[in-house]
Amino acid sequence: MRHSSVQLNRLAVGTSLVLIGIALILPDFLNQLTLPILLASVFIIGIPHGAIDHIMATELYGLKSSLKDHLLFYASYLFIMLIIAVLWIFAPIAGMILFLLISIYHFGQADMEDFLDTSAPNYLWYILRGVLIIGLIVFSDPSTTYPIISEAMRMDLIAFEEFMPDASLSVLVLLSLYAAFTLWGILQNHFKQNIRFVADSALLTGLILVTGPLIGFAIYFALWHSIGHVNEMKEFFESKRKSLSFMEFYKKATPFTLVSLLGLLMLYGINQFLQLEGEFITLMFILISVLTLPHLFIADKMYREV
Repeated sequence: MRHSSVQLNRLAVGTSLVLIGIALILPDFLNQLTLPILLASVFIIGIPHGAIDHIMATELYGLKSSLKDHLLFYASYLFIMLIIAVLWIFAPIAGMILFLLISIYHFGQADMEDFLDTSAPNYLWYILRGVLIIGLIVFSDPSTTYPIISEAMRMDLIAFEEFMPDASLSVLVLLSLYAAFTLWGILQNHFKQNIRFVADSALLTGLILVTGPLIGFAIYFALWHSIGHVNEMKEFFESKRKSLSFMEFYKKATPFTLVSLLGLLMLYGINQFLQLEGEFITLMFILISVLTLPHLFIADKMYREV
């Protein structure tokens, strides 16, 4: 599976299989769990996983403990967040496009780092994996995702639906292309463990298609992406002969996690003031997008050094 840790793999696989089983046997019950699972994934592990970027930046960029270095980092980080926030307010379509592009690269990179052999074309696989994840989330259940996306872009839902391609055909094309490239990758020895990569891809695909885009995203974001990134940060610190237990991680992540929650409240206030009629889930995804770009720079630097 995606993680180097056996325990994390078991957690991701076990949770996914349980939720797939519930979706098949008790779909109405699973629908009632959608919002709690989504909120838990975002606020318990999703947002905190990027909340120690200031500490990572100290190691990655060799920042000193001086006030000047810290102010430079915080100012740069917050400035990028501000640009994304302004983009969402004044050009929401551009904001959505940028968010999707960032997510494709970031999710793809994080997932494929543990799978790829050194001879593989990394960026190609980053994009293929990222497009699979985002594409499945967007097209697996348009009745759920299209209202959220169109609302974030401040577009009329009917006009948005007419603009989008056929969802079922899009899923079929995505899976066919991914399967074809996977076969090519196996023949070209691009993967460290072929069966592990195929099993991971199949489970993730089944999770999103069976449980739906919101729960599929929640479990992927928490148990594939975020907790995997925390484990990779832990390994990075250990390579520097420093420790970072999960308890230490949450302690260090608390201040910026609280700032992120404050940011969500601010977005809600702006939304109310400008009367944009945004829903909570839409605002939550906008918050994630605001946090993602500066976090991507830190993560990309870490992956280049490990």
